Parts: sequence; structure tokens; C-alpha cells
Amino acid sequence: MDVMDGMQIEEIVCIYMEYGDDFHECIEEAAREKDIRTGAILSGIGTFDRARIHHIVHTEFPSENRFVEIEGPVELCSVDGIITDYMPHMHCTMALRGNELFAGHLEPGCKVLYLAEVVIARLTGRELERDTHPELGTPRLRSK
Repeated sequence: MDVMDGMQIEEIVCIYMEYGDDFHECIEEAAREKDIRTGAILSGIGTFDRARIHHIVHTEFPSENRFVEIEGPVELCSVDGIITDYMPHMHCTMALRGNELFAGHLEPGCKVLYLAEVVIARLTGRELERDTHPELGTPRLRSK
């Protein structure tokens, strides 16, 4: 375990997306535009006409991902995550037509249908980054 403290919330940024926007690309673009090198995605909701996620398929190393593409309408019930070096790492829950649930890592390719709204906290005091664990080969969160 590595505890990374000493960060403060510098600013809260709200993002509104509309029809046709790529959810992941908009978060990346907003992070660069608002200089959110390190941040926390606090809340997100919306609707997609197309969604793309991945999740792991077993508990062995190295990990293996299964990518899932979902045709809408899809309700984005929640999304949260961490931004490092302007890049979001987001996990989400979604409902397809209200009765089939999906959860996993939100990928590029999620196209907004009616709207999406996201709240991000820009963090200062310490920068975070991701690297690869030397023994496990998995991504890990580190302090710069």
C-alpha cells in the first residue's frame, strides 16, 4: 500500500456534454483545457446511444480484459475515477433499457445521446501518475 496525502481541492469543474460527444474524449479535453493534471472525478450521469467498457475475466496474472460494446439507449448511472497526467481512469455503472446492468472501466467510444454531466475536482499539492508494477505487470497509482 502507498498512501499519497498532501493534496487539496483547488477547483471544482462541471462539464456538460450533448448529443454525439465522446464522453471519454470530452473528459480528456476538459482536463487539458482546465489544467487538471491530477484530479478526481466525483460524479457523472448521462445517456449514451453507444457505450464501450472493459472488465477483467479472471484472477490470474497477467490480467486479461474483455471489451464490451453496448448499443443503446444506455443510462449512465454513475461514473467516478482519477485523472493522472490529464488522462482519466474511470469506472462506471450503466443500465441498458432499464433492466440489464453493466459495470466496468469506461472506454473511449461512449457516445452521448441526450446529455451527460460530470463533476471533477482539480487537485494540487502533489501530482499523481500511473506506471506498471514491475512484478505484476498491472497499472499502479504513484506520486510523482
